[in-house]
Amino acid sequence: MLKEKLHSLIRFPYEEKYRDQLELGMVSLNYRSERTIAFLMLVMQLFMIIVFTFRPGNIFYSYRRLRYAIAYAVLAVGLIVLLTIHKRAQNNWRLHARLCTAFGILLVFWISFISYLDALGDLSIVVYCSFLPMMAAFLILPPHILSILHILTCILTNCLVLLTPYGQENMFSTLINSSFICLLSIVYSYRLYHARLTGIYDKIIIDQKNQQLEAANEKLDRLSMTDTLTTLGNRRYLEESVKSPLEKYGVHMGSLAVLLLDIDFFKQYNDRYGHQQGDVCLKTVASVLSSFSKQEDFQAVRYGGEEFVLVTTGLSAEEIMAKAEQIRMSVASTQIAAPQKTNTSVTVSIGVSYHASWKPGLLETAIEEADRALYRAKQNGRNKTILFTD
Repeated sequence: MLKEKLHSLIRFPYEEKYRDQLELGMVSLNYRSERTIAFLMLVMQLFMIIVFTFRPGNIFYSYRRLRYAIAYAVLAVGLIVLLTIHKRAQNNWRLHARLCTAFGILLVFWISFISYLDALGDLSIVVYCSFLPMMAAFLILPPHILSILHILTCILTNCLVLLTPYGQENMFSTLINSSFICLLSIVYSYRLYHARLTGIYDKIIIDQKNQQLEAANEKLDRLSMTDTLTTLGNRRYLEESVKSPLEKYGVHMGSLAVLLLDIDFFKQYNDRYGHQQGDVCLKTVASVLSSFSKQEDFQAVRYGGEEFVLVTTGLSAEEIMAKAEQIRMSVASTQIAAPQKTNTSVTVSIGVSYHASWKPGLLETAIEEADRALYRAKQNGRNKTILFTD
């Protein structure tokens, strides 16, 4: 039981797959504040060096003052190194952890040594009491590592302070106060670390849920605009993905062409081969149109029943008629597997509407014109392409 509790204190509290995201999130969240605190500490160390160097009296004749100046200089150098390497650790949490650990060890010795110097002057362990909680807030490290640093600081500080007359006279209060601050810092380390980690974890989970929701919505949106049988666009697709962009940008696209296709004698085909084979026929024709539309930048839509619409812009009337004929011949040359192990071929009639320039509401007009041209193609014997003319 005790072993499990100890293990729970040092293990990573979330799934291992989130470790990189969480650790990097911790670094990113506290990157600026770390640099700000480190810079302020550096300014403070430089200020203290100046104070101890230029105050009245020669620094080299006061051994205690010299040791203070050296201690502040050592921490200043450590802070300069930290700030220099810190930039490289912004996107590398492992380097950041090693950097914080190394600086934490430096702080352990610095706090202990300054506390020792203060005790020589009959001062309390105020530096220890101030810097130990700051370590918990400043160093972004797992709490068990910070706890080790806190305990080491407490032990080393007491060992050094108790060597001084002040420490020996105030042994009980020094031990009690330092132990209490150490325990408080350890608890603070755990609470702060888990609070930060929980906030980042919640954000990651919320972002994942939002991404899943967006993906599901996009999928539903695609399905709502897709004909389930042929996988071409449906009428909603024609309205939202073809008509809407044309209404906004059609004036810059040049000409507009609409092709309306109808499978010839499709009712008789269904009656003869059955509706399942009719679906195969529809999917085969749709496959031809889909391949053509991808190659030639057409928008292909199943308009209803056995009718299909193709829309494109920027071509001449001659080019449109040539491509319409290409589609008609491609469908006619396609062999469709039928029952009784026979192959059949179907044909399509195509009505074409062409306008050299765009104007608002033109798509509906062009579809109506293509429908009239399709009717004429049916009347003229089917398997034909007819261009609408007034």
